[in-house]
Amino acid sequence: MSKSSVKKTLAQAKEMGLELSPDGKSWVPIEELVVKLNPDKHKQVRISANNKEVNSSWLQWIFPVGSVALILVIIGALIVAWFIAKAFLGFISIISSLGGSAFG
Repeated sequence: MSKSSVKKTLAQAKEMGLELSPDGKSWVPIEELVVKLNPDKHKQVRISANNKEVNSSWLQWIFPVGSVALILVIIGALIVAWFIAKAFLGFISIISSLGGSAFG
């Protein structure tokens, strides 16, 4: 058997979860190294995907408060634009009432 075919056979066996026994006569399941940790020395972390346990009360207020704030900003911008337009039209009417031309 050539070296490449031996390597190929060992690779296929490893993919199937097998390895050659110590005596080299049979295929056995690959032994995995298992490390057991002392539970007293190591903290366990619990991750929950349940939304009820997550404190997300502030998240539920972002959309309503943001929507109201956006509406107030739009209304404020419209009021400011209205006052600017009124002031500009008032300025134009004052200029035109003086009888002169603003452009020369």
